[in-house]
Amino acid sequence: MKKKTILLLLIIVLSLLYYLGFLTRKEMLPLSKEFLSAESSSTIEPVLDLKGVGVIKSKIAERKPPSFDQKELDQLYQIQLDKGVRNLSTLSLFLVREARKARESGQLDRAIDLATYAHRFSPKLPQPYFELAKVRWKQKPFQLDEIFPEILKGYRAKFSYFPSSLFVFYNGVYILSNAILMAFIIFGIILLWKYFPIYLYDIRRNLTLVVPNLFINGLKIFILFIPFFLRFDILWAILYWNILLWGFVPSRERQIVLVFLIVLVYLPFVLRTSSASLNSPASEIVLELHESNYENWDKMTEEKLKSWLLNHPDDVQVLFTLGLIEKRQGRYTQAEDFYRRVIDYSPELSEAYSNLGNVYLAQKQIRMAVESYQRAVELNPNKGGYHFNLYRAYSQETFFSSKSEEAFQMARSIDPKLVRYYSSIDSPNMNRLVIDEILTHQQLWNRLLDVYTGGKGLLFQFFRVWFERIPSAIPFLSPIFFIAFLVGMSRYTRAKRFLTRCPICGNATHRLYLGPSTTSGKEFICFNCYRLYAQKEKVHPKLKEKKSLQVHAFQKQDHFMGTFPSYFFIGFSQLWRGHAFKGLLLLSIFFIIVLRFLFWHGVLPGLDLGVLFSWWSFFFWGGLFVLFWFLNFRWVRRLKPEFKVPR
Repeated sequence: MKKKTILLLLIIVLSLLYYLGFLTRKEMLPLSKEFLSAESSSTIEPVLDLKGVGVIKSKIAERKPPSFDQKELDQLYQIQLDKGVRNLSTLSLFLVREARKARESGQLDRAIDLATYAHRFSPKLPQPYFELAKVRWKQKPFQLDEIFPEILKGYRAKFSYFPSSLFVFYNGVYILSNAILMAFIIFGIILLWKYFPIYLYDIRRNLTLVVPNLFINGLKIFILFIPFFLRFDILWAILYWNILLWGFVPSRERQIVLVFLIVLVYLPFVLRTSSASLNSPASEIVLELHESNYENWDKMTEEKLKSWLLNHPDDVQVLFTLGLIEKRQGRYTQAEDFYRRVIDYSPELSEAYSNLGNVYLAQKQIRMAVESYQRAVELNPNKGGYHFNLYRAYSQETFFSSKSEEAFQMARSIDPKLVRYYSSIDSPNMNRLVIDEILTHQQLWNRLLDVYTGGKGLLFQFFRVWFERIPSAIPFLSPIFFIAFLVGMSRYTRAKRFLTRCPICGNATHRLYLGPSTTSGKEFICFNCYRLYAQKEKVHPKLKEKKSLQVHAFQKQDHFMGTFPSYFFIGFSQLWRGHAFKGLLLLSIFFIIVLRFLFWHGVLPGLDLGVLFSWWSFFFWGGLFVLFWFLNFRWVRRLKPEFKVPR
């Protein structure tokens, strides 16, 4: 009994290790090698090169390390605003590092100042919030009303800031998908362990020298080895054998086998497509667009966007972004040209008219600026920024006009917070005087989704995936083959009377007694168990004793095999007892936690500055796992054999 259980546990462990790639020379997680090699500017922060930033440049020239006093930081902040940069993330991350050093050395006031300035330079970046929370904790550990708001702001920024949310999305998809696939591996192995012996018993029972039977049995043995001949990967091989046992397993497990097929079709496809799209030039352009609209761009960013434009001259978002870059740098003629091209391709894009108006206003072409703003208002009258820019244009006219006050009041009624902020700015700089529209995060995500789907839409990919090849030696083999195989096995099952396993004694039996009226509550029991334990017939005492011993031995073995592996794989016992959906859910959660520890810093390489209280994180996930395992331990300890032998 124990040897069989240990053998089953060993098979499961070796299968999972093979799937994880530990027993092979290549990665077995679906295209994980490609996925893990995916590197982009979304997840790898550029080197902290501060040589080109105002005061720091002079400090380097003087061979002095930057001290970052309040005066220098304020000066840098004014330079950032004059340039029109919304998030100076490189400088912010540097300040976060300096704040961490100050915190570790006990300079808590300086750490708070540096983290506050880091947030000021990059209000969308999550790391400054987390660093502030760490400093607050060290300063006053139990003043949670100051610590938790910073933590919540940090997580809100983490999920809204495009690069970090992209990082979270890909890591989440990768871990969740592989956790589900690993759970289905265990489900498939359990089905094979419970019902494969009946398949072999059926062959032995019909093993005769009659030519037709000999041919059929030979065919049954041959089809067992097809996954080896075609070199299926482990998931498709397990699914193949599960479908081959279609007639032997109960109807509940059949439903899960069907779900197994659907999961196996889509999840590896999702991982493969995610990896390919992340590494594609089109995805890199999305990241460059984000950097240009929300970060401090550089010359290389401009060159990449312009190179992309050579092959995609009608890319409106790239044209729009290049116009924004040129305007921020004071090259108004080039900016006007880009915005004109945007309008030619998308005449209904109100953001282009508003930004074009900003270019005209910077060139003192008031009338043309007013016309552009008015066109933007016509296309989208509910945008407060358009009315505010129109107010700025009217204010530049030499004659007094009531239109200026009307535009201002309209802007304030639509977006009072925005108007209050820009009204407080007293600067002639055109990057601060008016509001430049930028690409929204939703537009960036939609563009990334187009890259993911190849521009053909999710519905097209939903159907196309069924015609993809599966990992095997035959390049044209597709999931359609498994659909046909499943349909064929279903029809064959209806035409033939299959054996199955009696849940009381373990003997092979036909489905003679169905329904909930049986003592075990299962779909079927064998003839002898039905007589003894359902109808309670009086039989010879020796026969009853012999059957009782058989049932007792099987129930003891079945109970041990269902409970012992559950101490290592939470949810195993539910799968073993036929509660497939509950078992798969618990196993998936178990593997999510395991993979979370395995990929502690994420699947994609990233800068480890956003980890909040790394030890706290470890204790949180560790505590969650211990609690999860403890509840499972209590539940497993209370389990009893499914059928008690009457004495």
